[in-house]
Amino acid sequence: MRVVGTFHPSSSVSRSLKCRLSSDPALEHLVVAKTDKLEVYSLQPHGLQLECTTDMWGRIVGIQAVPSKTESQSNLLVMIDHPDARLVMMHYAVEDGVSSLTPGGSHSLVDRAARQAEFVTDVQVDPSEQIAVASCYAGKLKVVKLENGELGQAFDVSLPEINLLAFSFLYTSEEDRFTLALLHMNHRRQMQLLCRDVLLQDLELSAAHSNLLITTVLSERTFPSLDPPPLLVPVPPHLLGSEEDDEDETGPVHRGGVLVLGGRKVMFYEHATQDQQETRKEKQRRLSKRLSSGVQAEIAKAQEKEKECESRKIKARATVKWPWSAVTAWCAVDEGCRRILVGDKYGRLAMLAFGDDQVALNLVPLGETSPATSLTYLSSQVLFVGSHFGDSQLLRIHPAPIANASSDTLPIPKGVTAVPPSALTSSVSKGKGRADDATDISVREGRVVHTKGSFIEVLQSHDNIAPILDAVLADIDGSGQPQIITASGGRNTGSLRAIRTEADFQEQARLEGLSSITDIWPIRPRFEDPVHTHLVVSTLRETLVFSLTGKDTITHLEPSVAGLATSVPTYALGNIPRRQTIITGGRSTSSYVDSPLVVQITSEGVQLLEYDATLSNFSAVGQGWFPKKLGDTGLAGKEIVGAAMSPSQFVVGLSGGRLVLLNLGTNDALQLLKARDFTDEICAISCTPFDPTQNYATSIAVSFWGSNKVSILSLESPESYLSQVCEVTLPTLPRSILLHNFGSGARPKDPDFHPHLLVGLADGSVVTYAFRDGELHDKKVSSLGNAPASLSVCSVDGRTVVFASGARANVLYWDRQRIRPSPVGIKYMVKGVSLNTLAYPSCLAIATSSSLLIGNVHGVYKMQIRTIPLGMDNPRKMVYHTGQQVFGVACVRTTPGRIGDDEDVTGSFKLLDAHSFSQLHHFQCNPDEEPSSVVSLPGQGSGSSPAFCLGTVVIRPEEREPSRGRLVLFSLSSVDGSRLLSVLASQDVKGCVYALAHISENVIAAAVNTSVMLFKIRETAPGETSPLALDKTAEWNHNHFVMNLVWDGQYLLVGDAISSVSVLRVVNDATKLESVARDYGPLWPVAIESTGNGIIGANSDCNLFSFTLQKGSQRSVLEKDGVYHIDDVVNKFIRGALSSADVSDEQAVRASHVFFTSTGRIGAILEMKDATSLHMTALQRNMAKYIIGPGGVNHTKRRAPAAPRGHTDAEASYGFLDGDFLESFLSHPHPEQLMEGEIEAERITLPLATVKDVLVQMQSLH
Repeated sequence: MRVVGTFHPSSSVSRSLKCRLSSDPALEHLVVAKTDKLEVYSLQPHGLQLECTTDMWGRIVGIQAVPSKTESQSNLLVMIDHPDARLVMMHYAVEDGVSSLTPGGSHSLVDRAARQAEFVTDVQVDPSEQIAVASCYAGKLKVVKLENGELGQAFDVSLPEINLLAFSFLYTSEEDRFTLALLHMNHRRQMQLLCRDVLLQDLELSAAHSNLLITTVLSERTFPSLDPPPLLVPVPPHLLGSEEDDEDETGPVHRGGVLVLGGRKVMFYEHATQDQQETRKEKQRRLSKRLSSGVQAEIAKAQEKEKECESRKIKARATVKWPWSAVTAWCAVDEGCRRILVGDKYGRLAMLAFGDDQVALNLVPLGETSPATSLTYLSSQVLFVGSHFGDSQLLRIHPAPIANASSDTLPIPKGVTAVPPSALTSSVSKGKGRADDATDISVREGRVVHTKGSFIEVLQSHDNIAPILDAVLADIDGSGQPQIITASGGRNTGSLRAIRTEADFQEQARLEGLSSITDIWPIRPRFEDPVHTHLVVSTLRETLVFSLTGKDTITHLEPSVAGLATSVPTYALGNIPRRQTIITGGRSTSSYVDSPLVVQITSEGVQLLEYDATLSNFSAVGQGWFPKKLGDTGLAGKEIVGAAMSPSQFVVGLSGGRLVLLNLGTNDALQLLKARDFTDEICAISCTPFDPTQNYATSIAVSFWGSNKVSILSLESPESYLSQVCEVTLPTLPRSILLHNFGSGARPKDPDFHPHLLVGLADGSVVTYAFRDGELHDKKVSSLGNAPASLSVCSVDGRTVVFASGARANVLYWDRQRIRPSPVGIKYMVKGVSLNTLAYPSCLAIATSSSLLIGNVHGVYKMQIRTIPLGMDNPRKMVYHTGQQVFGVACVRTTPGRIGDDEDVTGSFKLLDAHSFSQLHHFQCNPDEEPSSVVSLPGQGSGSSPAFCLGTVVIRPEEREPSRGRLVLFSLSSVDGSRLLSVLASQDVKGCVYALAHISENVIAAAVNTSVMLFKIRETAPGETSPLALDKTAEWNHNHFVMNLVWDGQYLLVGDAISSVSVLRVVNDATKLESVARDYGPLWPVAIESTGNGIIGANSDCNLFSFTLQKGSQRSVLEKDGVYHIDDVVNKFIRGALSSADVSDEQAVRASHVFFTSTGRIGAILEMKDATSLHMTALQRNMAKYIIGPGGVNHTKRRAPAAPRGHTDAEASYGFLDGDFLESFLSHPHPEQLMEGEIEAERITLPLATVKDVLVQMQSLH
């Protein structure tokens, strides 16, 4: 059984809007739809503040704000896409300061018999907010009445316009009149704009075209492309001013209408006048009468007249040329739609504005943004840009240029006449008098303003890694923590994204020249002082004292000035309070008060010191405790080998296995409380209170040489001092140990009390145990490399965490009921401590073996995403060469053109350094050639050893199927210290090289159109043009289009984009391909990968599938053993794990694959043991009965496989479990109810604690 979990959620933004969701009239909200989630932000003076996130259990394709029962407050109408199209009303609420979106009513839009809409799937609400109309099927619309903020009566209406391109409600002056503007492609392949009335009483659309807008055909020259389809913008009437240019007619500047965006021109069609509407209504009445007359001649004339009317082209009231590419988003700046922001698919942003004196359109370029899928104007010139291809942005639009003042704001192509900004003011200055004819014509046609500089300031950027077309999982720095590098973005924002869950260390100071550091401690002038003034560093031979009182200097204090013992190493050191005894009424009570006392424990003994703030030095207090000076024969010849301390307890380990417990008595004297002898030598001690507000620990941990044991001893009461509570034996030496409470609770009964024993082993492993009820549980092991591991407690971002360090370092913190690691980019770290000085407030002091670092660690609890921008070069494929430590990235660059113009497409292959991501070299493909695949070849990768093989395709517009491509072998060469790509061989092929796979040392498999081919690499004879050659040795042609090839070490797995999957065997020294097994179902795979004994893949219907190769004596077959609807397009599978996760002795799940989707989701496929999977399957079944998604969506139906026409009741999901859904069990308020089920047969017999342990294991792997 496999489990599907999410590592990085979808980040692509599909919709956004501004509304007021709360009753506070001063607070507005921004709602952002990210694939299947709604995010609600409040608009604050400092920016956007995330209030809540809600999973919608489906792809969001439309959101609208509708009025709620509360005045000036809105609800959200959300439309979910196929296969379970649905309208859901969402309500926003705030309870106890926590915001949430909860579902209200819903309407299903599913129609099994209808054909899905090809061009537009959306929902629109009329301006009066009384009805909503949804489109998701061809030839029909769903009309829903809105009543008191809820969904009311719903009914279907037939739509004669089958190929609907866009629709929108128009502003009407008549009450209860609802008119839809419809843009569609008619049977003559003409784009037609018309409108129909929604007749609520008749529950249908008007049979005749509405008279509010005169039906017109749009020119194919103006709208040459339907990708993406045009957009309609309703414009309300403008009632200010007058127009003297419309003959003698007076009245509003315009009567309202609709803007058509998406062509070579922006066109404004005005509403018909009342007289025009009456005239047209009379004509329609006469036409209907003639059609129903029964006289064939009259009917023929009427039909001819009807065709003539439908083919008529009406001149737009105002137009302006659109100089750039296809429009993808728009938003109004004001309620009257006098100014509209428009964005194209390459991120060019412009403002479309109506003229102040005439019905004319002016287009003002503003600058370049991410390619917009949604635009939402917030307030005060601030705009939100939601994007699928780049980062979503919060922008401010300035009235004047703020950058690049000498460059054009946006390029204006030839054929588009632009005017200077002064032309707008000169036009206004003429007033309302009639202009000359030339000026009048130019104004009517609109003007494009030629501006200089960028008017856009980016206030915030929100990381978006969509769409992910390819990815690499590699341990680049040898840290053991793999990095994910994705080929992301598109259009003008192509990029590589380096992703890892690594905390970011920002260095502020460094002290070099130290050697063999073993430990560090910060010291305060007094116990309760918040500021540290000194830092003590212990090495193998001595102790160093540094003063931190300077502003930007760190001063080493001489031994005579320091006052501490410096000639020997220190084992423990820290500020302590002074113990005082008060006698009242014959009773004595002890308490701890603030003091300047410090305890230093060295190999010689324990010394109490006092800090003199006036002299800024330390001086000894009392006699201390020195074993060799006590005169105790039992201590003769013993020295201190380890120590640990709490503010009131000092635990000392002596040679010979003796453990001594000391504390501070009255008169500042150190007194012996208890001693105990052990058979083994003491290695390390931990004495950390589980309750940080207390000055004493109730338990200590001790590790031993030889036996490799760790014992936990009690300090609960004098009678139980140093008595053993429990012990454990480790495989190697436990050189560092730590008792630590990861929760905020102070007592065992507190729900957030999570005490743990952490052990750092000499082999670089870290072992963790939960310490409950006097026993150790839940052993987990992780590795930090091959250097001995050490542990220390410090504060990061205001939260207490544990630093586990070895060859690499991890920050360990508590999250989702388990210890989670966050790697830090510091190698061979010895210890980290919190440091707060005047010069370095709220910092960390980190010691490595040879230096001391001061800085901050940020981002422990979030993912680190590094962006390597490639701009117009969009990465399609990428690979990593381990030996050369470089990336090979195949890119396609498209030069933007105006709508309808040919776009110049070029291809290249880039060589990037794996550490800096700087470009080392690039290979430019031929003018008509694009890279289509690439594979990394093992070996040295230099000289005559190839590093990469690139597959290309030659694009010819007249060809339906590519007929030419080539294979290119590259190696790396060094010239003047620079690494360059060298071509070793080039081989032409008859088609597109869709995929490549490395079979053996000199054999490559290539998918060329319908064939799978094998090529051998051979050395050429001296004197030939290239040092290597590629010879075709085998071909297998039994497919439609081979898009995927995977070599698993034994078999070649083939994915046919139109058919299914096959398994081939390479035989006869790579001269023949044999079919081993094949699936003949119509699977339409998009990506595949090997599972070791089968195939896992994803298809175009957003399903995951898996096959097992069943080997028989006669023949082998592919047995389908899993299918699961993931509701996303998976573009890539990689075998491996996302992190160097903990390894348990009895791990129920293990990581097997990582997958990447087009919406920016990164997920993990986990393998679960059969015995455990039976219980988890039952748990998922029970949870699906109690937990229902928004709109009543059932989980079982949601994950059932989808077909092109939607879900089918004939097949349910099997072979896969929903890990994210299962993990919600951990936070469910009534887990016992889910365990019991509805009947006895559904009861899960596995203990609740075991179920939670399995779910925590799953969480740790993604």
